[in-house]
Amino acid sequence: MQVWTKLFAKSPFKPLIKHSEVVLETVETLEKALRAWERGDYEEMRRLAIEVDRLEDVADRIKAEIRDSLSSKLMMAVAREDVLIYLHMQDKVADAAEDTAKWLLVKKPGTVPKEVRELIIQMGVESIKAAKLVHEAIVQMDRVIESGFSEKEIEKEYEIIHEIEGVENEIDGLDTELMQRVFEMADELSWGDGFYILNVARTLSNISDKAKDAAERIRLMMNR
Repeated sequence: MQVWTKLFAKSPFKPLIKHSEVVLETVETLEKALRAWERGDYEEMRRLAIEVDRLEDVADRIKAEIRDSLSSKLMMAVAREDVLIYLHMQDKVADAAEDTAKWLLVKKPGTVPKEVRELIIQMGVESIKAAKLVHEAIVQMDRVIESGFSEKEIEKEYEIIHEIEGVENEIDGLDTELMQRVFEMADELSWGDGFYILNVARTLSNISDKAKDAAERIRLMMNR
């Protein structure tokens, strides 16, 4: 607990960055799992998916420690409530990655058509890109605070936020395209395959959704 208190004394975002580093490792491990899934390496995918689950647990523990250490007596440049809400949203990115990993473990990918697998990989790449950008955004927010809210640093932060929003829009388009493909292939796919594909896609889309929510909370903190 004392470690987190010392970090908060330096900046309200230092502990959030520590948590974000674990969230980042979680999504990067998921990215490797998706690549193994694409090439049909089920054993490697399984190993990596289990590692995603472990890392999400680590992120949860860090979140709890930070939350318990954040005293209302600490003087910070932003509201304690905003820090806690942001922490919750950032943690949801790791939760969404874990959900995807669990769905990858449901079945071997061999029966998923190649064109569908390619679309899912595209969704994965973009969603994980959004999650990586959230890490950049919280690191940049620390710079904003340290600069005394300089216009130059704020502008850099807004650029990252706009990029996250752009990625999330790209994901929405890919998600729609995937759903169309699945329904077009209804006669070729089993009910189980269709259900599996749509849930992998849903959880991947959730990663970018949660990343966008976290970015929006940073925007609100800068505007207050």
